Amino acid sequence: MFGFGKKKLSVGAVVPGRVIDIAEVPDAVFSSKMMGDGYAVEPAQDEILAPCDGQVVLVADTLHALAMEKDGVQLLIHMGLDTVELGGRGFEVLVQQGDPVKRGAVLARMDRGYVASQGKDTIVLVVLTNMAEKVASLAKDLTDPEVLLSIQVK
Repeated sequence: MFGFGKKKLSVGAVVPGRVIDIAEVPDAVFSSKMMGDGYAVEPAQDEILAPCDGQVVLVADTLHALAMEKDGVQLLIHMGLDTVELGGRGFEVLVQQGDPVKRGAVLARMDRGYVASQGKDTIVLVVLTNMAEKVASLAKDLTDPEVLLSIQVK
């Protein structure tokens, strides 16, 4: 009733680089927020990091995406655009479904050179996929890589 005991979740950068709002991503599925709100990073390195503590709940067969969960909030980490078409080439996932992870842990590697050589955008997205069910409020500060998203959990 008064907000006591409500959980807050801070989500940091998944990779160093230039952070942009998800609405600016050059892919309508993401920019329209059809899958959820979030942010994207033009990556400056190949290692993809856990943006918060949590548990890995999904690793795509094609290795281009994985999902984490913390306090019921699900975060999709999607590496590149249209990269499902690469069939896993250019990606190495270092975690498995069910693994607990700490913020900053290396989750995966994306060979940006290979992905770009195949004509794919290397942007990395973090999408809150179950906002309606689990997110009471969302605040963004895309200038602070330590806390890009501040989430009040339902």
